[in-house]
Amino acid sequence: MVLINKAINEVTVKLVYYGPGLCGKTTNLERIYGNPKLENKGKMISMSTETDRTLFFDFMPMELGTIGGQKVRVQLYTVPGQVFYDATRKLVLRGADGVVFVADSQSSMHESNIESLENLKTNLRLNRIDPHKIALVYQYNKRDLPNVDSVEEMNGYLHPGSAPVMEASAINGTGVTATLRAAIARILDNLKKSVDTTLYDEPELAAPDMSAKSGVTAASAGTPKLSMKTAAAQPEAVEEDPFGAVAVEVSPENPFEAVPELHDPAEERDELQALLASAGDVVRALEAALERARRHEAEIRARLKG
Repeated sequence: MVLINKAINEVTVKLVYYGPGLCGKTTNLERIYGNPKLENKGKMISMSTETDRTLFFDFMPMELGTIGGQKVRVQLYTVPGQVFYDATRKLVLRGADGVVFVADSQSSMHESNIESLENLKTNLRLNRIDPHKIALVYQYNKRDLPNVDSVEEMNGYLHPGSAPVMEASAINGTGVTATLRAAIARILDNLKKSVDTTLYDEPELAAPDMSAKSGVTAASAGTPKLSMKTAAAQPEAVEEDPFGAVAVEVSPENPFEAVPELHDPAEERDELQALLASAGDVVRALEAALERARRHEAEIRARLKG
């Protein structure tokens, strides 16, 4: 769900990276976070378990550009891949404007990819989000490894339809920014076309039971180790196309050059100065109120002594 903050002339959109455990979701976000060309990044928070690199989510807002005169901020999330944490995945998908489905290209992950994709569609519906209308991009990750399925084979069992399909090796940085650009482009296109992704026939999603343990298998769940940390930035690899079938053209110099109307530093400085002036007014008002309260306190103490 797009959030509009008229006070600072900003819209916030939410993009979730989804997929089976250890498919490369967190690696994608670490690579994006480590791109030195991206500014105004918040802290990326990671929580680890024994069998997956993320228990809860990674959060990273970024200033991207403007749409309809509004600055755009993108929040990036990833969700735990284990079936054990299905309640968390439902919660993180709430209000999503776009999804990157990260599939593991290894032949041995065929069934896990299918199960995770079906789980994504189910959880989108539970959140009253239409899986056919939401901005969805498929990333076929780990293309650098041996024993991977071909793109045609993966298309055959994942059925991406008209959604963009990106080949990637997130560990090397290949295809990471191309995937992000494609996802943001889909979200902005939905915004411009006023696409309503709400499933009105679905009931509201109830608060998740975070203690539920559903579908636990030896391969899908681990014992949580709740260690919050600030992720270290990683250098962005040079974006080259070793695979020759990437669906969206990639510019290695700037992953967001296709996003129009990048923010104007002078305009942003004016806005910050206006916010600073407003904050100063609030501080002065509070100081005046505090001074009145102190005088009133002194009067009361004087009467008690009298």
